[in-house]
Amino acid sequence: EDAEKGYSAVDFCSQDPYPGDDKLLQIEQKILENKHNIQDTIPWKDYKDGGEFRGQASEAAIEAHSLMVAGKLEEAVQKFTFAIETEPNNAILRRLRSEAYYIMDDKINSLRDLWAIPKNQRRVEVWRLGGQIFHDLNLPLHAELWFKNATRLTDGKDEGVKILFQRTRIQRLYAPLCNNLAINVEFSDFGKCVVAKKAIKEGEELFTEKPLIMGQVMDKDNNFALSCDNCAASILTAEDYFGSTLETMEPDLKELIRESWPDIPTVACDKCQKVKYCSEDCRRQAWVSQHELICPARSEATKKLHEISQNLGHGVAEDGVWKNLWDAHFSPLFLARVWSSIISAAKHMMKESDGSVPTAEQWAKARSPFRKFMAFGNSSAADSMPTILNLIREIFKDCGDGVQYKITDNEFNGRYFQAVCNLQTFSSPITPYHRFMTRVSKLGAEDTRGMRMLKYLQTTPHLNTYCGLFQLQSCLNHSCTNNVQVSDAEVEGYGGVKVVAKADIKKGDELFTTYIDTSMPRRLRRAWLFRSFNFWCHCHRCEFEGDGPEVCTECQKKAENNSLFLACGQCHRAWYCSVPCQKSAWRRGHRKICRKTKSSTDAAANQDSIELSNKEPEK
Repeated sequence: EDAEKGYSAVDFCSQDPYPGDDKLLQIEQKILENKHNIQDTIPWKDYKDGGEFRGQASEAAIEAHSLMVAGKLEEAVQKFTFAIETEPNNAILRRLRSEAYYIMDDKINSLRDLWAIPKNQRRVEVWRLGGQIFHDLNLPLHAELWFKNATRLTDGKDEGVKILFQRTRIQRLYAPLCNNLAINVEFSDFGKCVVAKKAIKEGEELFTEKPLIMGQVMDKDNNFALSCDNCAASILTAEDYFGSTLETMEPDLKELIRESWPDIPTVACDKCQKVKYCSEDCRRQAWVSQHELICPARSEATKKLHEISQNLGHGVAEDGVWKNLWDAHFSPLFLARVWSSIISAAKHMMKESDGSVPTAEQWAKARSPFRKFMAFGNSSAADSMPTILNLIREIFKDCGDGVQYKITDNEFNGRYFQAVCNLQTFSSPITPYHRFMTRVSKLGAEDTRGMRMLKYLQTTPHLNTYCGLFQLQSCLNHSCTNNVQVSDAEVEGYGGVKVVAKADIKKGDELFTTYIDTSMPRRLRRAWLFRSFNFWCHCHRCEFEGDGPEVCTECQKKAENNSLFLACGQCHRAWYCSVPCQKSAWRRGHRKICRKTKSSTDAAANQDSIELSNKEPEK
């Protein structure tokens, strides 16, 4: 945990421009010129005295600064104006008057003063204030540019200005996604987070979302021949569900199944005949977006990658030994899909522009959707899974039309940890079985087929589990006392997720999901999170629960002479060396996370403490 103290979220965030930012910057420049009459800066003729105060200008500046400190801003501006008229090339005077204007909420005049300062005389304070003004004026590209210049002048050591940059960028990227929602995506000291922009009631649905890209989860219970590989929809047929029982059913029940079981035209890839889709549209979409390059019929490498996925990560390694080649819950085909979608998008743009190879800008545009997903890991996936890496390299060394894509170790590690840090599992929750059940339930009371059919419908079919990158859901941070729940949903005909409030949430509060099974004890929860997601949890619950009776949860005092401290008499997940420590923890926050029994819920909420107990904690 000591190593984590040096963690900085902004160190994982790039300040590189997005494709098309140059054009957006030009649009903002037109707004500055036409709406605010702010033109390009005119170089000062004399730079010699740019930072010096002389005579009356010096006296006026000192007096103006005193007035500014006293809160007499209008008088301060007048004095600064007099000083600037005397010393028009003084960058410090311009900056100070700009600060006064900004405090007065006169952002345009504040910006004009900063804009008048030549670029080579703009110090960190100028770039920072200018960035804030542009942010306030909803000109995010200029704000990012000015914050970036401030970062450059400090050699990246000013955490504050880097956070300002990321807050501006996050607002620019995510505001369109949150326009009609009760949430915003913001940037905190710990990275992206989702915040309530109004009070939210328990049970309120906050948003639904379909994945940017999806893939298979490595689970022996999954049978992906029974779901669409493009939208995750179930393509379960009556024959798949009932099996041989269908042949022995009464004729009228067979007729009911023929009438009411949804007719889904299963479509297979016309090249490999292995990957299935729920419609011709889905097959076509998949082929164009990613399947063409990774179809198992395309090459021996693609065939082998599919076989490894079907064998839950096992296969013959390069040394000829059968072993586990893949260390993740998601299929290696997911990473192949990411690269395939990038390459397919770049090739599409190349052909539209009549090019022979994708340009750097086209590659950047193709990659840009995935830049929203952070990647953090403390090991090398390339070193631990060389067979998979070499297979993927083999697949994409020839992408057709003369296009090649070279995957470095760093890019492989980056995409792998992007998946580890951001993937959300999901299923398409409505299957043909559920639709059939709905239709059967609507049969009239006089139709006995419904009641007789029930004995054949006792088993709910397994829902194939997929994983996907979701732009909004991936911004939810973890807490062991999560206040939202992520569950499966059908979104615009695709499998996806919905996020629902588990409790009342105040305006401005952060929304938290959970990444793990939070019924585990604190030590296991935190170890699991660190191993899987590379962070130690410091949520409210982890703060006020302990790891065992050997250490006081409140003051960290260690028990002596093989003795053990007593546990909280209610939750048995915190231990204290004394009653004062127990009372202190209760008042500071343990009462909010202490699991209460039904009989003690109301009483405990008003108590100053809970009696200590020597009962063992739940395992």
